[in-house]
Amino acid sequence: MRRLAQRVILISTLLLLVMSLLVSCGGSGNTKKLVINTESLTTRVEDETLTHTLKASELTKIANLLAATYNSTDFDTQEMLVAASRGYDMLADDFNDTDPNQKFEDKGKANLAAVKNLITEANKKADDDVKIDFDYAKINDTDVDTLIIAMQISVNTVSGSGFFDVLLSGIGTILRWITNTLGFGYYMIGICLFAVVIEILMLPFAIKQQKNSIRQANLRPKEMAIRNKYKGRNDQVTMQKMQQEIQEFYQRENFSPYSGCLPLLIQLPIIMALYYIVIDPLHYVLGQSAEVSAALSTFYSASRAAGGLGGTMGTNSGTIAILSDIKANGIELLGGIKDFAYFSNGEAAFESLNKIINSIPNFNIGPFNFGLAPSFARFDILLLVPVLTFVTYFFTSKLNRKFMAQPASVGGPDERQVACSNNIMDITMPAMSTVFTFAVPALVGVYWIFRSLIGMLKQFILARLMPLPTFTEEDYKKAAKEMAGKRPVKKTNSVGSVRSLHHIDDEDFEDTRERALARKAAIEAREAREQEEKAKKSPFGAAPLKDENKKNAKSDGDTAQNAENDTDEDKDSN
Repeated sequence: MRRLAQRVILISTLLLLVMSLLVSCGGSGNTKKLVINTESLTTRVEDETLTHTLKASELTKIANLLAATYNSTDFDTQEMLVAASRGYDMLADDFNDTDPNQKFEDKGKANLAAVKNLITEANKKADDDVKIDFDYAKINDTDVDTLIIAMQISVNTVSGSGFFDVLLSGIGTILRWITNTLGFGYYMIGICLFAVVIEILMLPFAIKQQKNSIRQANLRPKEMAIRNKYKGRNDQVTMQKMQQEIQEFYQRENFSPYSGCLPLLIQLPIIMALYYIVIDPLHYVLGQSAEVSAALSTFYSASRAAGGLGGTMGTNSGTIAILSDIKANGIELLGGIKDFAYFSNGEAAFESLNKIINSIPNFNIGPFNFGLAPSFARFDILLLVPVLTFVTYFFTSKLNRKFMAQPASVGGPDERQVACSNNIMDITMPAMSTVFTFAVPALVGVYWIFRSLIGMLKQFILARLMPLPTFTEEDYKKAAKEMAGKRPVKKTNSVGSVRSLHHIDDEDFEDTRERALARKAAIEAREAREQEEKAKKSPFGAAPLKDENKKNAKSDGDTAQNAENDTDEDKDSN
């Protein structure tokens, strides 16, 4: 059971790692850092047309304090400072940014009490090396504006020229053409057709994997012959010797059981790259720069008090959720990004977005927005996506196993462990995939479901065109004789030769080889006879044996008894 548990834990960990990498593509979490432009801060303080009450050094200390205590999760100092400049105190007990009836228009005057409260709270959280001890109560509106400008970033509207960025953008352009031309502007249809194209392109890897499965199946009778030799013995010494002999057999046949993993390893980065494309259509499909994509995400999730849209966006939603929301509730929402205080060139960001407004695909199917993540709070048709994900992954994993070569087994605890491991994985993998569908837009879940179905169909077609070989009982017996004839025979007078007390290596020595083969034949005959008797049994009892069968049974029993006597003699000699 320990081996079973280790196998399940290993596979589950690898699956969790891969899925975590996939769903982390759409967001950066809490990795944002506030960068202070001290040069612009000093320049504004030295501008005599502006009235500051604090010195440049004092403002720099406040800016460094806010940057050091910034936390986008629970203490977004930039957002609270911008909100205070618009007249709102986000630290107030009665502040509520989620009330749809409340308007957050710029009041035209900073709430200096809120600014002082923010600095006070930041001072409590800060380390001693960044705390400030001067009188910041005399701060004025101009000082606040200068602090905000020192925190602004410039949005680069030009797409990157890196290799991977250009490659993924090129693939995204193909997806856009498929969506607009063949998908009638519906993103769901586009990504499903795109999945078909990708599976066709990856067909050579699938063919290679099928050929590897066929070759492994062709070696199965001989591998079974090796395993049958050690059947019924599960001690560690026997198992190590069996595995060593199987590995040597694979080496003689120039076959590696791990060669089938290469196509899967090649497909993994392709699947991850496709996830990037699907989750961020603004960048890869619509051709906007990564900075514009990040700027839109920031503007969308910023509070309305700070001039943002106040949208709720998970770290895995990417721009697909933002575009679907904007498409459904009005393109004019983007206009606010022009004056958004986080950016020094908000106008340029708006102009860049304005060029692609009419190209935003339709994320809806009927009245349902599949750009949103499934949620029990809405309890709509989107909840079918996690259910279908579980059902699809459950059945495709079982069906795909039927189309692929399975490891050879002769029954016993190992076979039961493998079967138990497969049953656990049949539940674990679909369950984990289902959990992840709640963290991403429903369109991504639909994409996973469709790719799984297409993959199963592809595997089914390959299994029909390139079927795995089947073997009869005669083939297995022939392979066993062939393997017995090829087994190297060791001389009994070899110095230092060690024989197993379990007689697992009797066939390797000349003086015990004949009796070992006889013992093996007797065991096989007895097992065949037992199987024949079971087959002849009726619901009313076992059928009586004929005299000839009784005679043969007695003969086989004598042979088995002689073989057992030989075993006792061998033990005495050893």
